[in-house]
This record gives sequence, structure tokens and C-alpha cells, in this order.
Amino acid sequence: MRDGDGRWRTIEHTADLAVELEASSPAELFLTAADALIGVLRGEEAASAEPETDSASAEQPVSEWRELSLEASDREALLVDWLRELLYLTTMTEPPPLFFAKGEIHALSETRIEARVAFTGATGLESVERELKGVTYHDLQLRRRGDSWYAKIVFDV
Repeated sequence: MRDGDGRWRTIEHTADLAVELEASSPAELFLTAADALIGVLRGEEAASAEPETDSASAEQPVSEWRELSLEASDREALLVDWLRELLYLTTMTEPPPLFFAKGEIHALSETRIEARVAFTGATGLESVERELKGVTYHDLQLRRRGDSWYAKIVFDV
């Protein structure tokens, strides 16, 4: 898992799986959302900004870097498209799976994101525990909350 100040946790949601995210900035929120996506695929329930120290959380070597550039009608749609792209790259690469490891967001506006994303291959410690069909707009939330940014995202399982 990458180092960052964002946190996420899964929450109960009828027939699907939802996550709540909190981070200090929109860019950090997008990176935290990527962490949450991979965490959900791995069957994790939550993560915090506190660094983990066990051997299972040790940083894996980067398998490849990808440049991503996405546009959408607004920031909420951009977040969904960002996660959909990462889910596609994770589940459709050969041989799968590749997991989001870290990212560098070069530009982020209300309607556009430009990022460089690192993926790491699966090891015996990392595998897909939960399949996701997609990222939905259902109950989607993204807003500033005090000094931080908050999002709620529902995954179709």
C-alpha cells in the first residue's frame, strides 16, 4: 500500500459494497479511492493513514507504470471513471492481476485527471479475494467536509 494521508473503510450496503473515503485534498482522495478499490478486491475491510509494519504490507516491486488521462462531466463522474479505469487495468491485464501500488497526479480539475500510476503484480500474499463487476453512480458522494474531502462509492459485486 502506498504512503498517503487518506483513509477508507467498507460500510454495509444493500446488495452491493460501499466504501467511505476521507483525505486532505481532492488528489489525495482519488489516490485513496484507488487504494480502497484494491483493498476491496483483496478482501480488506479498511485502511488508515497509519503505516503498517507486518511483512504482508511490505511494498511490492513495481511491475509497470501507466500514464492515465481521463475527462468527465464533473468531479464525481471523474472519480467513477478513474476507478473504472483502474478496475479495468487490474482485471483485464494479461496475466492478471496487477494491483494499483501508487500514483502521481500531475493535474486534477473538476473534469480532468492526468496521472502516472504504478502497478505491482500479485504474489502469494496478494490475490483477488472479491470480484467486482463495476463502480456505480448509486449513492455517490464527493464533497469537501471541513478541512478534508469525503467520498462514498458503491461497488457492484
